[in-house]
Amino acid sequence: MQVRAEISITGVVQGVGFRPFVYAIAKGLSLAGYVLNRGDAGVLIVAEGERSRIEELIRCVSTDPPSIAHIESLDVVWRDSIQGLTDFTIKPSTIERRTNATPEIPPDIAVCKDCVRELLDPSSRWHEYPFTSCAACGPRYSTIMSLPYDRPNTTMVDFPLCSTCNTGYTNPTDRRYHAQTTACGVCGPSYRLHDHRGEPVVTANLFEHVGRLIDNGQVLAVQGIGGTHLVTKTTEPEAILELRKRKKRSQRPFAIMVRDLTILKTFANPTSEEEEILVSWRRPVVLVRKREKGESDDYETMLRVSTVIPHESLEAISPGLDTIGVMLPYSPLQYMLFRYSREPALVMTSANHSGTPMHIQPETIISSLQGVSDYFLLHNRRISQRVDDSVIKMVGSKPLFIRRGRGYAPESLRLMASWKETDVIAVGAEEKITGSILKSNVLYQTQHIGDGDRVETLDFLSEALTHVKRLVGVERVSGIACDLHPEFLTTEYAERLASLEGVPLFRVQHHHAHLAALVLDHGFPADTRITCITVDGYGYGADGNAWGGEILTGGLSRFHRDGGLMEWEIPSGDLSARYPARTLLALMSRNLDNSIIGSLRGCRIAEKLTVTEETCSIIAESIKHHINVVTTTSAGRFLDAVALILGICSENSYDGECPMKLEAAARPTDIRIEREYHSTDGRTQLDTVAALTTIHDLMKRGVPRAQLAYAAQFFLGDGLAELACDIAEESGTIHIGLSGGVALNRIVTDAVVARVRSRGLQPLVHTRVAPGDPGVSVGQAAVAAMKLAV
Repeated sequence: MQVRAEISITGVVQGVGFRPFVYAIAKGLSLAGYVLNRGDAGVLIVAEGERSRIEELIRCVSTDPPSIAHIESLDVVWRDSIQGLTDFTIKPSTIERRTNATPEIPPDIAVCKDCVRELLDPSSRWHEYPFTSCAACGPRYSTIMSLPYDRPNTTMVDFPLCSTCNTGYTNPTDRRYHAQTTACGVCGPSYRLHDHRGEPVVTANLFEHVGRLIDNGQVLAVQGIGGTHLVTKTTEPEAILELRKRKKRSQRPFAIMVRDLTILKTFANPTSEEEEILVSWRRPVVLVRKREKGESDDYETMLRVSTVIPHESLEAISPGLDTIGVMLPYSPLQYMLFRYSREPALVMTSANHSGTPMHIQPETIISSLQGVSDYFLLHNRRISQRVDDSVIKMVGSKPLFIRRGRGYAPESLRLMASWKETDVIAVGAEEKITGSILKSNVLYQTQHIGDGDRVETLDFLSEALTHVKRLVGVERVSGIACDLHPEFLTTEYAERLASLEGVPLFRVQHHHAHLAALVLDHGFPADTRITCITVDGYGYGADGNAWGGEILTGGLSRFHRDGGLMEWEIPSGDLSARYPARTLLALMSRNLDNSIIGSLRGCRIAEKLTVTEETCSIIAESIKHHINVVTTTSAGRFLDAVALILGICSENSYDGECPMKLEAAARPTDIRIEREYHSTDGRTQLDTVAALTTIHDLMKRGVPRAQLAYAAQFFLGDGLAELACDIAEESGTIHIGLSGGVALNRIVTDAVVARVRSRGLQPLVHTRVAPGDPGVSVGQAAVAAMKLAV
């Protein structure tokens, strides 16, 4: 008996070769019907034939979809009457959106092995074509202007297919069947090289010429899939240092792109988990451990490579750190760079000023990078959405996001909590911001935006939120969420947005947002309560003070501040965050032995203390009379002070520099710093001032600084975890969470997890949401939705 099935599928099913996949199975089962893309990013399959054959189609689709696809829901409506369809086809897409649909938007996908093979094959019509792609790979989110995902709705609309490409595009047996970004050298986008003035450079073989420029140590601005990189060689430290000088970036680590894993293993020790992430279709930057100078080399690997990266270059790439950010090629162009360059790896850093969005217009790229780049390799395909490289760090066995961008954004979080007919926009805090849109039980997070203290970054945030809002079909929002800090530019932006939309504004305390993001990250119900350690550099507290080392108990709707780190006063302003000496001097003037300053002046970083005797006196008077000071519990400032005492780092020239170098310098030890707790205003606090005194005393007694670096970080994690476990047992919670930027510290996180497990409780760390400030918008959206539901 012939029946008809109408199969509605949601998830990541557009832009991943899903329709050709369904077509091939249906044809193989001799079914009639069609498959089409919907305007809500879903797919509709209509199949007619024997019921058993349709059931086999459903089984194949649901259990073995294309590797990049992800099915969120599959609903079937069976009908006894059929329309008498005689063939199975791919129908043109429809703009139809189902009521309350929550679309999935495909992220950008690394070029596949088949396309790379054709790229390098002289007999292929895609030989050395830097924009080759197929139904299974290529740019997606960076090209999408609207849904459904069809060529006219992408920036590829500017490049009509030639007759040969169109033949493949319409051939069901072709790999490029309905591949929306497919093109060739005849009909597709192209690259041009420009000199430092922006004038075109004419050359017989573009990529051969570019390869020579790289090998000669030139700096190139290379426009890619979702933005622009500054590229130079890695085998000469001088080239890297010159790029640092031009970019005015003395210490912040660069990312590099390695030719392959064999090259990577000549200078780093990636774990199997890190390798798996590196070779995935997402191709993020992964922080891997550098080989130390003098560490035994893998000679078998060395024999297979002709050029290695010297240790001096590795230090120039990530100064003072034990890790290096690496990625593998993910676009055809990048394979071409390695084809014509002899370099084993290339510096590949974002071509933007720190904290600002990348430029994506060719003319703006040239004008903004005058004096930085020697040449510009630019293309003529519009970038719909700029998307930075994602950055991941393995902490324990968990990959944690430092930055969520290409390959991941704007994938959604499906929540157990559901707020029907509630659409919320959240704008993040100030640093490393993202935006989030909560639609019913689905949360969409934008790509990495940047630091929100600049107008151009807010413009990008507004653009990204508007784009996602349009794609997922949010027509009217119910509320806007922002940070509690009254002076953040994101707060001002949220106030304007709430006024424009005529909806309430919800100001969410920074660390409550971290807690809420962790609840959503683990898919817990909306009424879940946890005890959460939130540790970072700064968050505007509910009492107006500078929080940063908190133990909170609560959930999405409310929280209670139960404990954390000791409060102390430091000079107000950004200088205290940049120069740890100001924090340490403030502590000394209150509690510490003044001999510490003498020890500091005698250590090897004395010349970098950045404080004069006059400054010492001013800070001491400020603390004494409580003038121009702020009360803080910052875990970040504590780690800064430790790094300074141990002579490891004296300045945060970029966010988190001192704590990162402290982590890099640490070596495991059984030395433990005694914990002291005090009760203030009903909160139990871990005494960090006493810990600093102990660290200083141990240093004077000759304990190696590498061991003290470890002991200090272990003290922070273990001490807070012990206190959090006590609080959890009193409050009846079983989950102990860890969130905030310091959660990216391996030593702190390992100590927390170990202590919590030893107490028979369940540790929670982030998996899908960044633990640092990029995750704040996620928590803000959830807190606002809960308040709207009351």
